[in-house]
Amino acid sequence: MRLIASFAMVAILAVGAAPALSHQAPSGWDYPFYCCSGADCAPIAAETVREGHGGFIVTVAPGTHPMWPTERRQPLILEIPYDKAKESPDGHFHLCIDDAGDLLCFFAPAGSS
Repeated sequence: MRLIASFAMVAILAVGAAPALSHQAPSGWDYPFYCCSGADCAPIAAETVREGHGGFIVTVAPGTHPMWPTERRQPLILEIPYDKAKESPDGHFHLCIDDAGDLLCFFAPAGSS
């Protein structure tokens, strides 16, 4: 019985020690784990991003991001300060939001600000 309990504990620890994996952008780089849980990040069209006073203004139309489906009916508009933007490894814009539309991460091409 003690041997079975030991194996069970080892199995639990091994699963808990497995690395947390993120998902990849279409161009092949990994979104950081803290930005997503497998579906929260996606590339967005450059036309949806404009620069405002002190940052970016991103407009996500319903159905254009996995976390902002067509059922939402209204666009999501996010104001993202420059200091919250991360440099995009592939030169494209990427947005990570949760299912409520709250910002997790935003990636902008170098020189966008």
